[in-house]
Amino acid sequence: MSLTPEQLQDKLEKLRDPRRSLPLFGRVMHQKDDSEATYDPYAITYHLQATILDYVGNPPRTEHGQTKWLALLGPRQEGKSTVGELAFLPKAMYTPGWDHVCIADVNFRADYLHGRVQYAHQRWPSEIRIPKVHARESRQLTLDPHYGGKMRTLSMQSGAVGLGQTPNSFHWSEVAFCRDAERQWTYVQPSMRNKDNALVLLECTPAPADEPGTEFWKDICYDAKKQKGRWIYAFFPFWDGKLNARPWPSTWTLDNDEVRLLEKYGHLGLRKENLAFRRLTFDNDPGIRRNPELFDVFYPSDDISCWINAVRGVIHPSVVKRHLDGLLIPWNEDRDPPYKEFYPPSPEAHYVIGVDPTGYGTRDHASFQVLEVWDGEWRQVAVYAFPIGDPNSFTDRLMEAGYRYNTAELVVESTGVGVGVLSLLIERGYPKIYYEAKNKPGKSAAPQNVEKMLSHLIDALQDELVLRDADTVDQLLSYQNDKLIEEGNRSERLRGGRPSRARRARHHWDKVSALIYAVYGARRAPQRFRPRADVEPENVVPFVERSYNEQRKIVKAMKPPETKNNKLKYRRVGKRRK
Repeated sequence: MSLTPEQLQDKLEKLRDPRRSLPLFGRVMHQKDDSEATYDPYAITYHLQATILDYVGNPPRTEHGQTKWLALLGPRQEGKSTVGELAFLPKAMYTPGWDHVCIADVNFRADYLHGRVQYAHQRWPSEIRIPKVHARESRQLTLDPHYGGKMRTLSMQSGAVGLGQTPNSFHWSEVAFCRDAERQWTYVQPSMRNKDNALVLLECTPAPADEPGTEFWKDICYDAKKQKGRWIYAFFPFWDGKLNARPWPSTWTLDNDEVRLLEKYGHLGLRKENLAFRRLTFDNDPGIRRNPELFDVFYPSDDISCWINAVRGVIHPSVVKRHLDGLLIPWNEDRDPPYKEFYPPSPEAHYVIGVDPTGYGTRDHASFQVLEVWDGEWRQVAVYAFPIGDPNSFTDRLMEAGYRYNTAELVVESTGVGVGVLSLLIERGYPKIYYEAKNKPGKSAAPQNVEKMLSHLIDALQDELVLRDADTVDQLLSYQNDKLIEEGNRSERLRGGRPSRARRARHHWDKVSALIYAVYGARRAPQRFRPRADVEPENVVPFVERSYNEQRKIVKAMKPPETKNNKLKYRRVGKRRK
């Protein structure tokens, strides 16, 4: 039966869509029992593999009509890399001229992934399989150009793999384990930047700090989580994998860590069977048994604690761990407003606000942190963070928060762009600004000050400080003292705004910078005791606003029966008569 051009085009569109064609025609080796099976995206994961197919089959687009790029963070052994390649096979088979490039961290992984693609292609139904042009190719599948394109699999061990590539789709497998990942991304990314329909998938687990691409991968996830540029983000906990579960014996009892995990993640899908897998992993993996926190890196429960051993920061992970176990509220820069309150103001409380300001003509990000200061507890009650703000609107928002929180004391970084914000605050008459010295408002970011204030922050993280913003905790895990290593505005302008490879982007730690100044202010603030709850203890007599006669009745009722003197006596204070 002959098909009209419209009918043929409709069938080709359906074949190109991996959500349709892979479950119908794809053949794979089953990960659990090594048998050949028809591909099922829900066979070993609840959501991860289906998410990859959804992205390739129907990618979301930016407001300018360009396809978005997916950064996918997930645990080991969920088929991220294999499915990431198989999802692009229908695109390459049924789209003339389609060029797909995959980069793997090492040669053997590149060979393995390309072998999975060849395996699926050979077992595709012959009636609809687009034939290969060459019988022998090395990590490349070239299809009949009348109907399809080609798929190439490269290894990071091959050198500058990104140069000369102009792919329609790009898949980077196990990013964090690739050497010199940032430089390679610099090579390959420009070729796709101007392609409106380019598909990009970067996927990996979190990784320990000693892996070569860990910090680059953390930065990619950070930007994708904030939906910067064309990035979108997907995270999957280890219990998304159906293989990451074992039967829970009736003789077992939950230990304290397992109880805490169930309380924290049970409503998100964690089950006892997943905790049984966790126990068996500790028993069978010597590396994880010696360092249990590695389990949270390779089999993450959330996308914050998984980085605790994965990045090198100046703040030791053990200092931040206490806050990871607390109540943390997610921050989504794209959906949430730049200002978020966790607690309303209390009339009896004293508040300080630490300010990391912004200025005109720079890429600087603005942030402030509001702390409620009590004796023994400094609680984060509100936070503001906004990319590339202007001093006027930032000052308006800062003053609004300051007045709302009992006219809080503002501790503003005075170095550089802080001068503008301080000038606006003084001009507008804000009454409580910290002065470092006479006629010197704010607190400077001189190196000796920064080191001392950083040590104060670390002390507070271990003792008084209570954090609620998940993004602040996330920044603390990778904080590298930006006030000492960030690039100055002058050198940035000389380079025409292009980012420097020698220094990290300053916006990664804007909330931490503000928190440093807030802690500095909290150390100087009056340490009031938190008022008790509105319940009067039975052994306390409230004399406030009581008349003399009422006080006499209370004292008389408290006197023992044999006591006759029930009068209240007052001692006169005044000058003695000569």
